[in-house]
Amino acid sequence: MLKEERHYHILDKIILNRKVLSADLSIELNVSEDTIRRDLNELSDKGLIKKVHGGALPIETKAPSYEERRSYNLEEKNIIAEKAVKLIKDGQVIIMSGSTTNLQLAKIIPSDINATIYTYSLPIALQLTEHPSIEIIFIGGKLHKPAQVTVGLDVVSSISELRADLCFMGTGGINVLNGMTEPDWEVSHIKKCMISASDRVVALCTQNKINEIKRYTVAPIHKIDTIVTDIDPNDSIFDDFKEKGVKIL
Repeated sequence: MLKEERHYHILDKIILNRKVLSADLSIELNVSEDTIRRDLNELSDKGLIKKVHGGALPIETKAPSYEERRSYNLEEKNIIAEKAVKLIKDGQVIIMSGSTTNLQLAKIIPSDINATIYTYSLPIALQLTEHPSIEIIFIGGKLHKPAQVTVGLDVVSSISELRADLCFMGTGGINVLNGMTEPDWEVSHIKKCMISASDRVVALCTQNKINEIKRYTVAPIHKIDTIVTDIDPNDSIFDDFKEKGVKIL
Protein backbone atom coordinates (compact mmCIF):
# COMPACT_ATOMS: atom_id res chain seq x y z
CA MET A 1 0.00 0.00 0.00
CA LEU A 2 1.32 3.43 -0.96
CA LYS A 3 1.98 6.05 1.74
CA GLU A 4 -0.85 8.27 0.48
CA GLU A 5 -3.27 5.33 0.69
CA ARG A 6 -2.13 4.61 4.26
CA HIS A 7 -2.73 8.24 5.18
CA TYR A 8 -6.28 8.13 3.75
CA HIS A 9 -6.92 4.91 5.66
CA ILE A 10 -5.61 6.36 8.92
CA LEU A 11 -7.69 9.54 8.57
CA ASP A 12 -10.78 7.51 7.75
CA LYS A 13 -10.28 5.31 10.83
CA ILE A 14 -9.85 8.34 13.08
CA ILE A 15 -13.04 9.93 11.73
CA LEU A 16 -15.04 6.75 12.23
CA ASN A 17 -13.57 5.53 15.53
CA ARG A 18 -12.42 8.83 17.10
CA LYS A 19 -8.98 7.29 17.72
CA VAL A 20 -6.39 4.92 16.24
CA LEU A 21 -3.71 2.74 17.86
CA SER A 22 -0.33 2.34 16.20
CA ALA A 23 -0.19 -1.39 16.96
CA ASP A 24 -3.60 -2.02 15.37
CA LEU A 25 -2.73 0.00 12.28
CA SER A 26 0.53 -1.91 11.89
CA ILE A 27 -1.40 -5.20 11.72
CA GLU A 28 -4.19 -3.85 9.48
CA LEU A 29 -1.83 -2.29 6.96
CA ASN A 30 0.88 -4.96 7.20
CA VAL A 31 3.69 -2.48 7.88
CA SER A 32 6.01 -1.91 10.81
CA GLU A 33 5.03 0.23 13.78
CA ASP A 34 7.95 2.52 12.87
CA THR A 35 6.27 3.16 9.50
CA ILE A 36 2.97 3.92 11.24
CA ARG A 37 4.69 6.28 13.66
CA ARG A 38 6.23 8.16 10.71
CA ASP A 39 2.80 8.33 9.05
CA LEU A 40 1.22 9.70 12.24
CA ASN A 41 4.01 12.24 12.64
CA GLU A 42 3.49 13.49 9.07
CA LEU A 43 -0.28 13.78 9.52
CA SER A 44 0.25 15.55 12.84
CA ASP A 45 2.72 18.01 11.25
CA LYS A 46 0.03 18.84 8.65
CA GLY A 47 -2.45 19.56 11.45
CA LEU A 48 -4.77 16.71 10.41
CA ILE A 49 -4.57 14.64 13.62
CA LYS A 50 -3.49 14.93 17.24
CA LYS A 51 -0.59 12.57 17.93
CA VAL A 52 -0.72 10.86 21.35
CA HIS A 53 1.28 8.07 22.97
CA GLY A 54 0.52 4.82 21.14
CA GLY A 55 -1.72 6.35 18.48
CA ALA A 56 -3.67 9.44 17.45
CA LEU A 57 -6.93 11.36 18.01
CA PRO A 58 -8.96 13.69 15.77
CA ILE A 59 -8.44 17.45 15.83
CA GLU A 60 -11.43 18.91 17.64
CA THR A 61 -12.51 22.30 16.27
CA LYS A 62 -15.56 24.48 16.78
CA ALA A 63 -17.73 24.48 13.67
CA PRO A 64 -18.00 27.99 12.16
CA SER A 65 -21.40 29.63 11.87
CA TYR A 66 -23.18 29.97 8.54
CA GLU A 67 -22.40 33.68 8.43
CA GLU A 68 -18.71 32.96 9.04
CA ARG A 69 -18.68 30.32 6.29
CA ARG A 70 -20.33 32.72 3.83
CA SER A 71 -17.29 34.99 3.96
CA TYR A 72 -14.65 32.23 3.74
CA ASN A 73 -12.92 31.82 0.36
CA LEU A 74 -15.44 34.16 -1.25
CA GLU A 75 -13.27 34.86 -4.30
CA GLU A 76 -12.80 31.12 -4.89
CA LYS A 77 -16.55 30.47 -4.50
CA ASN A 78 -17.31 33.13 -7.09
CA ILE A 79 -14.90 31.51 -9.55
CA ILE A 80 -16.70 28.19 -9.04
CA ALA A 81 -20.11 29.82 -9.42
CA GLU A 82 -19.10 31.43 -12.74
CA LYS A 83 -18.12 28.00 -14.07
CA ALA A 84 -21.13 26.16 -12.67
CA VAL A 85 -23.75 28.61 -13.94
CA LYS A 86 -22.88 27.61 -17.53
CA LEU A 87 -24.31 24.15 -16.77
CA ILE A 88 -27.79 25.56 -16.13
CA LYS A 89 -30.14 25.33 -19.12
CA ASP A 90 -33.68 26.48 -19.77
CA GLY A 91 -36.37 24.13 -18.51
CA GLN A 92 -34.20 22.11 -16.13
CA VAL A 93 -35.29 20.73 -12.78
CA ILE A 94 -32.45 21.34 -10.32
CA ILE A 95 -31.74 20.41 -6.70
CA MET A 96 -29.38 22.62 -4.70
CA SER A 97 -27.79 21.71 -1.40
CA GLY A 98 -27.25 24.30 1.31
CA SER A 99 -23.62 25.15 0.60
CA THR A 100 -22.40 28.73 0.67
CA THR A 101 -20.90 28.17 -2.80
CA ASN A 102 -24.40 27.32 -4.05
CA LEU A 103 -25.55 30.62 -2.57
CA GLN A 104 -23.06 32.45 -4.79
CA LEU A 105 -24.31 30.40 -7.75
CA ALA A 106 -27.93 31.33 -6.99
CA LYS A 107 -26.97 35.02 -7.16
CA ILE A 108 -25.75 34.88 -10.77
CA ILE A 109 -28.28 32.67 -12.58
CA PRO A 110 -29.15 34.66 -15.74
CA SER A 111 -32.51 36.41 -15.57
CA ASP A 112 -33.69 34.80 -18.83
CA ILE A 113 -33.33 31.24 -17.47
CA ASN A 114 -36.60 29.46 -16.73
CA ALA A 115 -36.03 26.53 -14.38
CA THR A 116 -37.42 24.83 -11.31
CA ILE A 117 -35.09 24.71 -8.31
CA TYR A 118 -35.68 22.60 -5.22
CA THR A 119 -33.67 23.47 -2.12
CA TYR A 120 -33.76 22.88 1.62
CA SER A 121 -31.55 25.92 2.21
CA LEU A 122 -33.31 28.95 3.63
CA PRO A 123 -30.70 31.51 2.40
CA ILE A 124 -30.70 30.05 -1.12
CA ALA A 125 -34.51 30.00 -1.32
CA LEU A 126 -34.62 33.64 -0.21
CA GLN A 127 -31.90 34.59 -2.69
CA LEU A 128 -33.83 32.95 -5.55
CA THR A 129 -36.92 35.03 -4.78
CA GLU A 130 -35.07 37.86 -6.54
CA HIS A 131 -34.93 35.86 -9.81
CA PRO A 132 -37.80 36.76 -12.17
CA SER A 133 -38.41 33.34 -13.74
CA ILE A 134 -37.13 30.62 -11.40
CA GLU A 135 -39.80 28.49 -9.78
CA ILE A 136 -38.63 27.88 -6.21
CA ILE A 137 -39.75 24.87 -4.24
CA PHE A 138 -38.54 25.04 -0.64
CA ILE A 139 -38.33 21.65 1.04
CA GLY A 140 -39.57 22.12 4.57
CA GLY A 141 -38.63 20.26 7.74
CA LYS A 142 -36.84 20.79 11.02
CA LEU A 143 -34.53 23.80 10.76
CA HIS A 144 -30.88 23.05 11.46
CA LYS A 145 -29.96 26.50 12.76
CA PRO A 146 -26.14 26.47 12.37
CA ALA A 147 -26.37 25.50 8.68
CA GLN A 148 -29.71 27.25 8.00
CA VAL A 149 -31.05 24.17 6.21
CA THR A 150 -34.00 21.90 6.91
CA VAL A 151 -33.34 18.30 7.95
CA GLY A 152 -35.29 15.24 9.00
CA LEU A 153 -37.62 12.63 7.54
CA ASP A 154 -39.84 15.19 5.79
CA VAL A 155 -36.88 16.45 3.76
CA VAL A 156 -35.71 12.92 2.89
CA SER A 157 -39.23 11.87 1.90
CA SER A 158 -39.73 14.90 -0.34
CA ILE A 159 -36.41 14.49 -2.14
CA SER A 160 -36.93 10.75 -2.67
CA GLU A 161 -40.05 11.56 -4.72
CA LEU A 162 -38.20 13.94 -7.08
CA ARG A 163 -36.58 13.43 -10.45
CA ALA A 164 -34.06 16.17 -11.20
CA ASP A 165 -31.92 16.86 -14.25
CA LEU A 166 -29.11 18.36 -12.24
CA CYS A 167 -27.89 18.42 -8.66
CA PHE A 168 -25.51 21.12 -7.41
CA MET A 169 -23.94 19.95 -4.21
CA GLY A 170 -21.41 21.41 -1.81
CA THR A 171 -19.30 18.98 0.17
CA GLY A 172 -17.39 18.68 3.42
CA GLY A 173 -14.67 16.75 1.62
CA ILE A 174 -14.03 14.65 -1.45
CA ASN A 175 -11.32 12.20 -2.49
CA VAL A 176 -10.98 9.17 -4.73
CA LEU A 177 -10.77 6.52 -2.02
CA ASN A 178 -13.54 7.81 0.28
CA GLY A 179 -15.72 9.64 -2.23
CA MET A 180 -17.85 12.51 -0.92
CA THR A 181 -18.05 12.90 2.87
CA GLU A 182 -19.81 15.18 5.35
CA PRO A 183 -19.30 16.05 9.04
CA ASP A 184 -23.06 15.91 9.82
CA TRP A 185 -25.01 12.62 9.67
CA GLU A 186 -28.39 14.16 8.82
CA VAL A 187 -26.96 16.27 6.02
CA SER A 188 -25.06 13.27 4.63
CA HIS A 189 -28.28 11.26 4.49
CA ILE A 190 -30.12 14.05 2.68
CA LYS A 191 -27.31 14.32 0.14
CA LYS A 192 -27.48 10.59 -0.53
CA CYS A 193 -31.15 11.08 -1.45
CA MET A 194 -30.26 14.05 -3.67
CA ILE A 195 -27.80 11.93 -5.62
CA SER A 196 -30.33 9.12 -6.06
CA ALA A 197 -32.92 11.63 -7.33
CA SER A 198 -30.65 13.29 -9.91
CA ASP A 199 -29.56 12.41 -13.44
CA ARG A 200 -26.32 14.36 -13.06
CA VAL A 201 -24.42 15.26 -9.89
CA VAL A 202 -22.12 18.29 -9.79
CA ALA A 203 -19.89 18.81 -6.75
CA LEU A 204 -18.79 22.39 -6.07
CA CYS A 205 -15.41 22.25 -4.30
CA THR A 206 -12.97 24.91 -3.22
CA GLN A 207 -9.39 23.68 -3.18
CA ASN A 208 -9.39 23.05 0.58
CA LYS A 209 -12.14 20.41 0.15
CA ILE A 210 -10.15 18.32 -2.36
CA ASN A 211 -8.68 15.20 -0.69
CA GLU A 212 -10.37 16.19 2.60
CA ILE A 213 -12.23 13.49 4.57
CA LYS A 214 -15.17 14.02 6.93
CA ARG A 215 -16.86 11.54 9.23
CA TYR A 216 -19.90 10.37 7.22
CA THR A 217 -19.88 8.94 3.72
CA VAL A 218 -22.28 10.43 1.17
CA ALA A 219 -21.32 8.59 -2.02
CA PRO A 220 -18.42 6.79 -3.72
CA ILE A 221 -16.54 8.82 -6.29
CA HIS A 222 -18.15 7.11 -9.29
CA LYS A 223 -21.50 8.64 -8.28
CA ILE A 224 -20.11 12.14 -8.92
CA ASP A 225 -20.25 13.21 -12.57
CA THR A 226 -18.48 16.58 -12.38
CA ILE A 227 -16.32 18.52 -9.93
CA VAL A 228 -16.32 22.30 -10.36
CA THR A 229 -13.31 23.88 -8.67
CA ASP A 230 -11.53 27.20 -8.32
CA ILE A 231 -8.17 25.80 -9.47
CA ASP A 232 -6.89 24.72 -12.88
CA PRO A 233 -8.73 21.52 -13.89
CA ASN A 234 -5.46 20.27 -15.41
CA ASP A 235 -3.74 20.33 -12.02
CA SER A 236 -2.22 16.94 -11.15
CA ILE A 237 -4.33 16.81 -7.97
CA PHE A 238 -7.21 15.71 -10.22
CA ASP A 239 -5.40 12.91 -12.09
CA ASP A 240 -6.87 10.15 -9.92
CA PHE A 241 -10.36 11.66 -10.19
CA LYS A 242 -10.16 11.73 -13.99
CA GLU A 243 -9.07 8.08 -14.03
CA LYS A 244 -12.35 7.29 -12.26
CA GLY A 245 -14.33 9.09 -14.97
CA VAL A 246 -15.02 12.34 -13.09
CA LYS A 247 -15.10 15.46 -15.27
CA ILE A 248 -13.22 18.46 -13.85
CA LEU A 249 -14.22 22.06 -14.61
